[in-house]
Amino acid sequence: MHHKEKINSITGLRGIACLFIVCYHYSCLFIGDRGLSYDAAAWMPPLKYLFEYSKNAVELFFMAAGFLTAWNYRQSIAGMSFSSYFSKHYGKLIGASAAVNLWALLNALIRNQIGLAAGLNQPTLLRTVLSVLMVNTGWFTSYSQTQLPINSTMWFIDVLLLCYLLYFVIGKLGKQSSVYVGLCITMVVIGWVCLEHSPRLPFLWSFDGRGYATFFLGILLAEFQMSVQEKQRKRLTAFLGCFIVAFFLFHSVVGFEKVFDPFGTMNYVRYFEFVVAPGLLLAAVNLPPVTRFLSREPFLWLGALSSAIYYVHNNCMEDYMILNSLAGEPFNLLSCPAFLMILVSVIPVAMVYRMLASMAGKRDGSLR
Repeated sequence: MHHKEKINSITGLRGIACLFIVCYHYSCLFIGDRGLSYDAAAWMPPLKYLFEYSKNAVELFFMAAGFLTAWNYRQSIAGMSFSSYFSKHYGKLIGASAAVNLWALLNALIRNQIGLAAGLNQPTLLRTVLSVLMVNTGWFTSYSQTQLPINSTMWFIDVLLLCYLLYFVIGKLGKQSSVYVGLCITMVVIGWVCLEHSPRLPFLWSFDGRGYATFFLGILLAEFQMSVQEKQRKRLTAFLGCFIVAFFLFHSVVGFEKVFDPFGTMNYVRYFEFVVAPGLLLAAVNLPPVTRFLSREPFLWLGALSSAIYYVHNNCMEDYMILNSLAGEPFNLLSCPAFLMILVSVIPVAMVYRMLASMAGKRDGSLR
């Protein structure tokens, strides 16, 4: 596989991953933030693990972004100007970011006004400006200074943008393969350290280590994909796949909590970051059955919308909650039909958002 070839299967993988992330944020907004348990809806307990652990699909987004960045820029980044590279990953997003964050700000103000903002701090000018400019969590200010961004999903974009900028520096410095790989490994280790220190050092937590660890691990996987023979790639992919299957079979008998809780939930995060996500990504590009499955048209279509879905889904769900509250709560938003309605309705909103962004010349490339 030539490293300039477009990899449709990764687009399909992102399409599936974005649905898992919507499910997780649904459980946060309608269950966790309201102090409820999964028993609040009869249909949810059997799907508890889907809603609880689907947040780790974010790691797939980071890893896919790192993989595709290296795939597309490894051979050309040494000759690129900073202004050209930066505009691709920041300049084109400013308008889109401003629109969606002002929408989120309006929602936050209304939620505070009508008492739906459990645990949400009153938006401040600093938080608003930083959110609109995509400069807060993961850059130079800690949670203790800014709290969460106005749009709670924007931390991902913040961290990803800084990853892009760091890759530009590494690409310039790492003209030799050994230097390039060494710098990427260093970033993975730094990401690990930042995440491990999250309970004690909020400033390091603000750099959200899982983003850096998985983004630069994705870059290393791209280097592996470009430099190692197909037979060896398939061997590693098959090994990771067998490990993943064996673990989930073990889980079906023992359960996640009994495996991870004695050691802390961080062990589960590490398992996903360094086994499951790399295994899924390598399978998407190296195993023909998986590649064909992920390259199906519905997944590609959904993957093309994944950036827009990530931008708008939280705001859409907040709108449902706000309108339902203002109307006297006539609908049970925890019912299965309501959940499916919310899940499906995010897609046309994302399509409109993407169309308007394109018309304004602000093509969304944040998750490429």
